[in-house]
Amino acid sequence: MIKSIKKRIFWLIAIQRKNRLGSLLFSISQSLSNALNNKINDSRLNGEYNFLERLDSKKIKVVFDVGANVGRWALKFNELHPNALIYAFEPVPETFKRLDEVSNKNTGIFAHRKALSDHSGKLVFHFFPNQSTFSSVFHHSMGKEGVKIEVESITGDEFCKYNSIDFIDLLKIDTEGFESKVLLGFKEMFEKGLIKMVQFEYGPLALESRFLLADFYNFFENYGFEVGKIFPNWIDFRPYSKEMENFVLSNFVAINSRYKSLL
Repeated sequence: MIKSIKKRIFWLIAIQRKNRLGSLLFSISQSLSNALNNKINDSRLNGEYNFLERLDSKKIKVVFDVGANVGRWALKFNELHPNALIYAFEPVPETFKRLDEVSNKNTGIFAHRKALSDHSGKLVFHFFPNQSTFSSVFHHSMGKEGVKIEVESITGDEFCKYNSIDFIDLLKIDTEGFESKVLLGFKEMFEKGLIKMVQFEYGPLALESRFLLADFYNFFENYGFEVGKIFPNWIDFRPYSKEMENFVLSNFVAINSRYKSLL
């Protein structure tokens, strides 16, 4: 009886889809869904800075900021954990200039004009001068008036070897869909258990990269990590389910089970 009523209600709503009421209901439902999935493009409100505040400063010594853009995240981290060394990577020359200025004024931030990838060499980047945060290896419609440029790339493993980096406490990746290639470039570091925690972004560009949230979970679980989604004042650690594959722009945390004390 209840199922029959539910189906009837769904039918009544579905037949409204092409009229104004249906459009309004759809818009409201989409907005509610985005809100409940924490689609808030503000690090102060979406829990990203709250997560950083919860980290144990005594145990966070080496941090990688991959896709650092102009350095806002690095600056915030430096403010909260001034004793940590932050290696910030931004391959676009125009954007790197601003990151380098931040680095020159803050002794704990080291700027590198490189893209981290699964191989060393060259990458073609789609750079959006007026919306640099959307710059990506992938061509997409979120940015406007993009130009193609060639940038230098290096694997995380190679960078660590060249710079005698023995471990990474926090690897933050915000590379507009290129996160999977960055992770694969740290294969040796992951295999040796030298990366303790990762903050990564998942969203609509997973369609371009063909690397879904399920693939992130599989990657991290193979190395003994637990994965959780960042919400305003908590991290929702839970097993993967297909319902989570919604392509809503979100930040996640993966932490090696041996290093939970970092939080």
